[in-house]
Amino acid sequence: MAAAIESFGTMFARGVVRYLAVHGPSTTGEIAEALGTDANTARRRLVQLEAAHLVVADTAAGARSGRRVRYDLDRDRVQTLVDALREYLLGG
Repeated sequence: MAAAIESFGTMFARGVVRYLAVHGPSTTGEIAEALGTDANTARRRLVQLEAAHLVVADTAAGARSGRRVRYDLDRDRVQTLVDALREYLLGG
């Protein structure tokens, strides 16, 4: 439950999840532009969402220097967390 609340706890995190759900794999720059922020802010949040297993990157963390990384949504993980959050909110 804590993972669900933490993962969806900010408008920005929810925005990233929504953006990837609608648009599919995207770069940090594309996500940042769409959400009206800078690439560094988007990158930090994407790393957090990746650690929570909500997004996956096409390049391993240690090999990203100078590369354009594309992120995609782990829909199964998102569904699991949404289900847990729903259960919690409805008193289950």
